Amino acid sequence: MKTWLLLLCLPIVVQADARLDSWILSKLPPTARTMGPEVHTVSADDNFVTVQSAGLSMQSFGALESRPYDGAKGLRRFTYRIPRRPKPAVQPAPVPLEVIGTFINGVPLYNVAGALSYHDQNIWHVDAVAKSSTPVPGLLRTILERSQAHSPLIGFALDGYPIYGPYGWDDNRAVRSFRSSYRLRNSGSRRRLPTGEELTPAQEGPPIDAEFPNGTFLEDYEYLKGHGDLDEHNGRFAKTPEFPKGTYAYFLAMREDGVMAYPYLIGPSYKGEFSVPEREDWKPLSSAEGLRLSFKRQPWRAGELAAFAVVSPYPLLERVHEKEMHVMVISEDLADFSHIHPDPVTGQLFAGTYSFPHAGKYWIYVDHTPPGQTQTIAKFQVTVQGPPHPRPQLRVTGENQTTVSGVRATLTTKGLMQAGRDISFHFALTEASTGNLLIDLDPYLGAWGHVLVVRQEGDEVVHAHPLEANITPPSPPFSPWIHSHAMPGPSPSEIETITGFKRPGLYKIWLQVQRNGTVLAFPFVVRIAANLEASSVPKRIPGAQVIQVSSKGYSPARIVVEANKPIRLVFQRMDAQNCANRVVVPELGIDRELTPGKSVLIEIPPQKAKEFSFSCGMGMYRGSVVVR
Repeated sequence: MKTWLLLLCLPIVVQADARLDSWILSKLPPTARTMGPEVHTVSADDNFVTVQSAGLSMQSFGALESRPYDGAKGLRRFTYRIPRRPKPAVQPAPVPLEVIGTFINGVPLYNVAGALSYHDQNIWHVDAVAKSSTPVPGLLRTILERSQAHSPLIGFALDGYPIYGPYGWDDNRAVRSFRSSYRLRNSGSRRRLPTGEELTPAQEGPPIDAEFPNGTFLEDYEYLKGHGDLDEHNGRFAKTPEFPKGTYAYFLAMREDGVMAYPYLIGPSYKGEFSVPEREDWKPLSSAEGLRLSFKRQPWRAGELAAFAVVSPYPLLERVHEKEMHVMVISEDLADFSHIHPDPVTGQLFAGTYSFPHAGKYWIYVDHTPPGQTQTIAKFQVTVQGPPHPRPQLRVTGENQTTVSGVRATLTTKGLMQAGRDISFHFALTEASTGNLLIDLDPYLGAWGHVLVVRQEGDEVVHAHPLEANITPPSPPFSPWIHSHAMPGPSPSEIETITGFKRPGLYKIWLQVQRNGTVLAFPFVVRIAANLEASSVPKRIPGAQVIQVSSKGYSPARIVVEANKPIRLVFQRMDAQNCANRVVVPELGIDRELTPGKSVLIEIPPQKAKEFSFSCGMGMYRGSVVVR
């Protein structure tokens, strides 16, 4: 701790360029620095100071330098680009999901949200600092206790503005601690985000209780202008020892009782302009369902790696089947299919690359779930240049058998193959050489399989999952951090899903499963005939609350009823293109079939004040009944 204590105790000397000269440099010879602690190299040009380190130090900032995203073992290398002349941003830029700044010893400063969220849904993020049970290290304790002088410069944000400890000068140059303007919400429940979105029952956080007290999650806080000394970015304009003429700076926020306060060092967004290679030079290509598909370089050519990004207007997306965004790339002739996942750079920007196998038009379907909504698929079409490619004709699969990598998938169906009806798709998986049932599947993205169905014209797409034999939550004790779609039990040898179609026509089906770490995709083609029966109009039933069921889930998803009185619920399934062919109320032992275009009355005996849930057979659509 000698280096840091010396820094804390020496008289303050104004530096010519604090962004260039403030770093704690390694004392090792240049040839040994790549594995050593502290900063390895510092260089600069007109625009940036570039700092390199292994992210190691002999001193620790404790929970403030927690590594929620960096679980890799072995040697680490970090390169930080610090703008020399930072500027306030016109539109605040959200901080990245990983490294958001650096301490002056080269240790990375991470997004405090961390990677841990309730049910791993990416909605209720654990406060990584508050959750930490490690004792406050001597270095940080010294900074917190040294209240008679301006706190030292402890780091820089990636937008170029400095970061200080909790004590600074006010307008009269008196030393004081700076308070956060974030406070705990007094909402009584976790049904809304701080930004106002009302969540679906499946997205709600846990009750506020002894296990999850208020302040467990970052979303338990709200910003109130003027509540404290610091702004929504957790900073303020101030004169500091290193910047005597004044600068915008971030400060370690404190509570009145002297405890570190959320958001600690940097808020959810930067004050300054922020640009990293993953965010630069994106140009919009087209928009759908509120999402924007962007590119860096056009035209895209077959066989070359194409960079793309999907920009979301939502502050976050629910993590469904282990990913916030599922992207299906399918050629217009439905011959080529890929299921990929762009990497989140921020909560709103997802970047990826893809090599299109041949020239022509492609559909890009983006499956995502915004807060307060259910599964939504945005549809884009792009053109890829290259040598002409023959277009194969789509034909119905003859024997409905497909073999991939020594595994045979056999498709059988149950129900009339007509639009507007529920159809059961049953896939049996066997060893092609022996005919033995397959019993060694690996879970793939939180499920035993994924089924994608696309109409020949590309205008209708369904992303379905296997029926779950048991959708009730596990009995305690269970981890609240396990993904809600994690699959229990042994590997199945058969995959079944139920879905329907709005229009007749030819449809291509891909079943995806994983075996020995390899994803296998089995293609099938089926023909769906027109349904000549007149569609019935759901009827209302007196004295009952109506719940409509569609591809958007349940509407309303939350029903309020009176305690100690009979409950009458009418479920009206609007069409067959959803997974809601059943409604299940696990707590009450109710399991009823829902027919498209029909009304189904469920009568429940009087209940005491409580809340119970209902869901579809796949556990994808969820709702709740609040008894008051």
